[in-house]
Amino acid sequence: MEITNQNENSALEPTPRGFTVIPLGKDALIIHHKRTGMGCMNIFTIVWLTVWGIWCVVLLQRYLNGGRLGNVDPIPLWLVLLVWVGELVVAYHFTYWLFCKQSFRIEAACLTMETDVLGFAQRANIPKGSIKRIVQVKDGGEGDDSFASWGLKVEGDRVTTLIYRQPYEKSHWLGRVLAKWAQVDFVEALRE
Repeated sequence: MEITNQNENSALEPTPRGFTVIPLGKDALIIHHKRTGMGCMNIFTIVWLTVWGIWCVVLLQRYLNGGRLGNVDPIPLWLVLLVWVGELVVAYHFTYWLFCKQSFRIEAACLTMETDVLGFAQRANIPKGSIKRIVQVKDGGEGDDSFASWGLKVEGDRVTTLIYRQPYEKSHWLGRVLAKWAQVDFVEALRE
């Protein structure tokens, strides 16, 4: 099966926003994916991180100057560390949501996934023969999480997450393209 034929067939479905497909001849192509953030959630998160960051600085300053909780106990170090760790974890995830770039290089025998966040890159090679199926999973929107989202996993010799926390259309489109290339089943998640 030629990859360009597979790409032409998938062109019947429009390429979702954030994806770019670059053919590299008859047996290879690259699919670039740039996360597009979460719309209005970006504004909320920026405001939240700013306020939390100010609180981190104020709490650290009070701790260093012998400040107290209420009028009784001194501010404990564990509280200062907990507040700072919370800020750093949310800042990391926000940076990933806004600046993550992924590339999926599809060649005759291998899928190479590269993830780059502000110059920090990771690469994973998944041999075509090791892929048993491509699975779309719902990874958000349950319980208190009001933002429905879906991810995509490759099941084979090991399970590898390709994308997560994306709109249904993105993981569905990429899953269909990769399953067709790998000649395996695509298990799509039910959309509510």
